Amino acid sequence: MLRGTQPSTPMKEELQLLQSSLEAMRAELEETKKRLTKIEKVVSIHEARDGGEDEVTIECTTLVVRQWNDRRWIAIHLGSGEDGGYIDVHHAGEEHAAKTAIGIGIQEDGEPHIQLRGKDWKVRADTFIENDHGTMAVLAPGNAPGAVMRARPGGGSVSVLQPDGKARAVLIHDEHHRLPGSGTVTPMTDLIFATANAKTVLKLSANADGGLMCVGHPGQPDASVIMSREEGATIMLNSPARKTSVSIAAMDGMARMAAHQGQAHESMAEAGISAGAFGGSMELRDCDGAKRLDLHAAEKAGTVHLCDDEGKVGVSLTHHVGSHSSLAMHGVADHECVRIIAKNDMSVMSVIAPDTPGTEIVSSVHAGAPFVMLRRGGHPKVMINDGEQGGTVSAYGPDTERAGIATLSGGPLAGSVSLASSDGIPLLSLDATDHGGRLLINNDLGFQRIAMGVYQESAGLHLNHTGSLGVQAVATPKGGLVSVCDAEGRYVETMPQGDDDDDSQRWGKLPGAE
Repeated sequence: MLRGTQPSTPMKEELQLLQSSLEAMRAELEETKKRLTKIEKVVSIHEARDGGEDEVTIECTTLVVRQWNDRRWIAIHLGSGEDGGYIDVHHAGEEHAAKTAIGIGIQEDGEPHIQLRGKDWKVRADTFIENDHGTMAVLAPGNAPGAVMRARPGGGSVSVLQPDGKARAVLIHDEHHRLPGSGTVTPMTDLIFATANAKTVLKLSANADGGLMCVGHPGQPDASVIMSREEGATIMLNSPARKTSVSIAAMDGMARMAAHQGQAHESMAEAGISAGAFGGSMELRDCDGAKRLDLHAAEKAGTVHLCDDEGKVGVSLTHHVGSHSSLAMHGVADHECVRIIAKNDMSVMSVIAPDTPGTEIVSSVHAGAPFVMLRRGGHPKVMINDGEQGGTVSAYGPDTERAGIATLSGGPLAGSVSLASSDGIPLLSLDATDHGGRLLINNDLGFQRIAMGVYQESAGLHLNHTGSLGVQAVATPKGGLVSVCDAEGRYVETMPQGDDDDDSQRWGKLPGAE
């Protein structure tokens, strides 16, 4: 087109149309720039260095993710509120499109909170923080409680619940458990089972020392108790009213089983059986807890003890295999009042006064010989025994230092009576022989000084000094004879008179002498 000429009408219309399009594109571009500016506030792209992938950052207050196969329904919803952010994961499908399956958020107190919900919109699991410790609860349909898991100071717990929320079983661990009565702190793990009314019927407990199990019924959780420690195991059974109980213990050194009136630690009636390295034993206690009977079996030995109120032995029966058997009775005294011992070669019985321990009667048989001794104050008073010639009875005076001894003895044909000093020296003897009686009187050293005797139909009297004849008097069938001797024992006078030259003839001339 030449200069100064005007465009034709069709061209002018095209130019106007093009200009309108450019203005529309310019306006659209401006709008796109504004939208891109807003998008850049949400999405930031940082170019990667060294040819790596770009870093994409999204910042927003709400994010909605829809189902890939049906965009009508929301799958995930991320948002924020005054308390903080939240994430809701929805059930899939048209029917449950608006129902949250998983909810993650911040509670009003600033603690995190996670919930899992069923398609009925009811919570099935709830996880949250309480007192700075985590808690997780699981529920059944209709918000019915199922179980609760908690963290607690020094440990944690897991509770299995019934529909009304009461615990039926609880597992607890506590690092700072204090033992009842002692205050000792020790880690403890407990498993507890209860009834619908929260009454404990079973408890399992464990710590560093061992395990404990309590089995019971409502109102009595410790009806049966089983415990194990390093030193051994124990079982305890308690009656419903705790009027009787049974205890069983097994240790390396001893095993024991006992039946009690009342609790095991109370001082009441009890029957117990024990066995161990020491042997076997049985004890019976009365209603006051005092031991009344004690039976014990050791290696080759057995004993039976009957006890008084203070547990002291009143009657004791003992047998030692191959050695001896014995029976001892105290009665009401503090010492033995009766003791009987039987050995292979000897049997002994001792009867002691209850108020005077030194007063007693002792009888024995040893090697076929019987023996009886009576003592008072610890000193012998009467002794009866069997000697080689027959039976003997000896009586002792009240004073062992000065009193004498009287002895009555039997012989092969007759008997005798002997009187002696406290040291046993015979001072006087009265004997019965097969031909008559005889009396001997000795000095303090036991030497004979006077002799009187009967021989069949005759009698005689002899007096001597230091062993030398002094005076003699004899009665014979032919008459009597009296002789007096000098210091050397020579005859100096005889009545009746005989032949001075032959002393032997004087006795032959005595009346009745043969």
